[in-house]
Amino acid sequence: MKKLLIPTIIFGALLAAQAQFTPGDLVVLQDGTGSSALTSAGTAIFLDEFSPGGGSMVYSLAIPSTGPSALVNSGTAGSEGSLNLSANGQYLMFAGYNAAAGTAAIAGTTAAAAPRGVATVDASGNYTLATTSSSFFSANNIRSAASDGAGNFWAAGANTGVAYMGNNGAATAVSASPLTNLRVIQTIGNNLFYSSGSGSSRGIYEVAGNPTSGSTTAVNLINNGASASPYDFAFNSSMTICYVADSDAYTGSSGIGGVERWNFNGTAWVFDYSLSLSTNGATGLAVDFSGANPTVYATSANGNSLFDVVDAGSGSTGTLLETAGANEAFRGLEQAPGTVPEPSTFALGGLGLAAIGLLRRNRKT
Repeated sequence: MKKLLIPTIIFGALLAAQAQFTPGDLVVLQDGTGSSALTSAGTAIFLDEFSPGGGSMVYSLAIPSTGPSALVNSGTAGSEGSLNLSANGQYLMFAGYNAAAGTAAIAGTTAAAAPRGVATVDASGNYTLATTSSSFFSANNIRSAASDGAGNFWAAGANTGVAYMGNNGAATAVSASPLTNLRVIQTIGNNLFYSSGSGSSRGIYEVAGNPTSGSTTAVNLINNGASASPYDFAFNSSMTICYVADSDAYTGSSGIGGVERWNFNGTAWVFDYSLSLSTNGATGLAVDFSGANPTVYATSANGNSLFDVVDAGSGSTGTLLETAGANEAFRGLEQAPGTVPEPSTFALGGLGLAAIGLLRRNRKT
């Protein structure tokens, strides 16, 4: 019996360390430990997994908030903490500050003092601080990150424009305009897309290709208007439907705000209607296009709630799925990564088992 017991325990532990996220589940980037009020200081990040229909959290991954690989957000910056999938679907992507939790007024620090970082998490819950910059997004917010899944990384934030972060910290600007108040960046179909809250053409922009150098002019695809506040967005596979999360409050299906549906008519993107998820606006967004009617998930702009709605038309109403705990805030939202690591990963699993255990905990029941 003893000869069988040890291998069984080790094998079980290796399985527990793998495939932590379930494809199709929702992952919410949460700021705050719940133990103290959120402030502008560096704040611990957690990736919380929920089933699409709601219910209790099924898994939570704590991102290191101290040490060389630490990554934190500002606890009170609702514009930070976007969560996206890499273009190949293997990694959750997010950005933050490579500094310890508790660092005062983190968004106002220089990048030399608190490098801006891009991180990845795979389907097994393996966290990597992929790249940092000691110059870009200095003295202001870094908000989101994107990757092609092949070692190339881009970031967007309050200044600098779109930055190619490479994989070794050699950051370079790749977007000429707009350069300020960028929110969420994604790689889709070998092109970069991002949302901007700057100027009179606020909305969704496209940068042709995945540039790693030079200065490429972005094209404004979706113009939400001068008073809009767009954040996350999601296209269907044929690029004919786009949902946009807007932090402005929902004021009715015909008004900009909440979650907006835009349709491509063959020539241009045209606003269709807004969905009633809550009276508050939205920032995080994930959409399941697999059904006859898309199911839209969103986090509220105030960080309190996770909603969903089946889009059956302009009168569709949302349902509250989850509420953030005291001294916590929901920020970015994405579907769980769907690619399981190659079998060779299991051979190395035991080497990092103790460290993995330190990074993971179930914090709610």
